[in-house]
This record gives sequence, C-alpha cells and structure tokens, in this order.
Amino acid sequence: MSFFQVRAVAICLVINTIDGFDILVIAFLAPEIAQQWRLSPETLGILLSAGLAGMTAGSLLLSPLADRYGRRPAILLSLAVTSLGMVASAFTTDLAQLTAARFITGLGIGTMIASLTTIVAEYASDRRRAVAIGFSMAGYPIGAIFGGFVTLYLLEAFDWQAVFLFGGLLTGLMIPLSLVFLPESIEYLLTRREKDTLDRINRVLAKMKRPRLERLPDIYTASATAANRVAELLTPAFRRQTVLVWAAFFLTLSSLYFAQTWTPKIIVDAGFDVSDGVSIGVLIQVGALIGVLVIGLLTARLSITTTAALLMGLGFAAMAAFSLTLGQIGTLSALAVCIGLGVNAAVIALYALVADVYPVNIRSTAIGWAIGIGRFSAVLSPAIAGFVLEFGMEVATLFLMFALPMLLAAGLVLAIRPKH
Repeated sequence: MSFFQVRAVAICLVINTIDGFDILVIAFLAPEIAQQWRLSPETLGILLSAGLAGMTAGSLLLSPLADRYGRRPAILLSLAVTSLGMVASAFTTDLAQLTAARFITGLGIGTMIASLTTIVAEYASDRRRAVAIGFSMAGYPIGAIFGGFVTLYLLEAFDWQAVFLFGGLLTGLMIPLSLVFLPESIEYLLTRREKDTLDRINRVLAKMKRPRLERLPDIYTASATAANRVAELLTPAFRRQTVLVWAAFFLTLSSLYFAQTWTPKIIVDAGFDVSDGVSIGVLIQVGALIGVLVIGLLTARLSITTTAALLMGLGFAAMAAFSLTLGQIGTLSALAVCIGLGVNAAVIALYALVADVYPVNIRSTAIGWAIGIGRFSAVLSPAIAGFVLEFGMEVATLFLMFALPMLLAAGLVLAIRPKH
C-alpha cells in the first residue's frame, strides 16, 4: 500500500476516533446528568437510546446517498451534522432538548460510518483489507477511552456541558482536514461515466504510484437509485447472506450497546464512585482496542467468519461472568477488558465480513443497512434495560439476558459464506 492509501485509512481512523468520543460520551456523563436532573432509570434509558436512534436513521435513510453522490461528500456532510448535534447538546436546558440533540448527533455518525468503512475497504489491498478495516475501526474504542479521560478531567473543572462542547469543536475541525486529505473512493469513481472520470481516476492512480489507465474498464455497473440498491441486497444472489448479516448485527449490537451505555451507571449504583464507573467503561474500550490486534492475528490463520464467531463466544462468556461478580471491582475490571475484546471486536469483525460479501456498487448501502438493522436493537437495548431495572429485575439477570444474543450471533456468522 502506498503512502496515499495509508493516509486515507489513517484519516478514517481519526474520524472514527472522534465519532467514538461523540456517541459514547453520554454513557460517561449519564451518572452526572441523572443526578442533576433526577432522572429515573427508565427515562435515562430513553436518553441513552436517543443517539443510537439517530445512528439507525442515518444508516438506513442517508448512507445510501454515498453510493449515489460519493463517499467524500457524504462524510463531509455527516461531520457537519455531528458537530452541530454535539454543540447543541452543550446548550440544552431540559431532557427533551438533550434527547433531540443526541438524535441529531447520532444521525450524522450513522450516515458516516458506512462511508468510512467503504473507503477503507476500497483503498486497502486485498491482502490487508480485514486488518485495515480493523485498524480504522479501532478509532471507535480509542475515542471512547479518550472520552473517559476527558470527561473526568473536564468534570473536575467545569460542568458536563463542557464535554459536549469540546466534542463538537473537535468534530468541526475534521471538516477542513477531510476536505484537504480525504480522497474519494477510486472504485466509486469507476462506477461513474462522466467526461472527467478517467482523468480523476488517473490522478488518484498517480498518487498511489499505479500505472495510468488508457480507458475506463467495463466491469462495474451502478444501480440507478437508492431503492434499487437496497432491493439488490435481497435478490437471490445476496438474500441468504443479507438475512444472516442483518441478524448477526442485530444480536451483536444489542449486547454491545447495553454493555457500553449501562455498565458505568450500574457500577455507580452498586456502591462504587463515579470514577470507578467511568474506569470500567474505559476498560471495555481498552479490550476493544486489544481486539483489533487480535483480529489481525486471527485472520492471518482463520477466516473472518471463524474469527467473528470466536470473539462472540468470548463476549458471551465475559458478560455472563460479569453478572456474577458485581461486588469485586478488581475482577470486574478484568472482565470489562474481556467484554470489550469479545463484544466490541466482534462488531469490528462484522464490518470486515460485510465488505467481503458485497460488490462495490452496493457496498455502502449494504454496510449502512446492516448497521441500521443492527441499531434497531441498539436503540431498544438501553431503553429495555432501563425499563426492566425500573420494575426490579436483578442486575445479574440483566447482564445474563444481554449475553445470550452473542451466543446466537456466533452460530449465524458461521453460516455466512462470503462470495465477493
């Protein structure tokens, strides 16, 4: 891979890092906001789900625009929307306003994730695609870890609004940087047939130190509309794979977002300090970061489907064990790392798997819809957790309930057979 290709992956890593901060910082701020505004578990669950609901809407409704207008314009627009949502969150004065601002933040992030993953998949070499996607998606846990430390620091000097403002300004700074350094997908350009398409592709190839093209190859066909691209996911060629991918995302993200959003609050409710809750949340992201390295090691010897299934099995075991040790902070810390290593890294492996299943002309749509379908459960799981806690369910039983989807997802993933 040339420096130009590596830089494209690195830019996506940085954007994913900021996205991880923006979407998960609410979990670290939840104890403080709940205390100041006197929120019940049920109401807090709705707030925690608001950003995820926005991500779902962005993934389903807006990510297909990247297949029509290009990955780069979609990412720039998404950065602007996300920044707006974060800054607006800092100036909210009640629950309804903050819920709406979090939805806007999620809308931008949900639209962006599919385009970032697609650019990485298309610029990485075939040999390094899974590792490159894992590397870029490592930004998500890195951003969450960064968010944990920033939250603790800013809460000592300011109120929780300062954390949102910091994230909004940081996201806004990525707009000019992306405008200068983030390239359009060369495979997306190949689906266009405009007058300057060949010249644009050759300029990119020169930066990649690749030979010039004399003419456009007749190998790609693009679907006419976003609706056609979604329909193509359910044609006989892809229907079985699509159903399995959607189900795997749905199950895995239900476990992931329960663990990420509720764990810090549960730790505080168990009698530990707010700093302990934030630390446990950070350790989950540390485990996810380790998981990226593990994915690279495992995919050197195993298929991406087998890798994903193994990580899901570990995630189930770690969450089940976590439910039995809520009084021992040392054990909880170790298990938090294992949860991140299993659950979070399993989602990263699913991104790489989707990139192998679908061709370029529907890839952003495929990733966006897989994420969107999965995030229906991500939206529901924090709200459901708050609802059942309000009605007296034991925390240990709750963790076990959200561990079971990982076991089911492992079986589904092993049935997926990438064709592309």
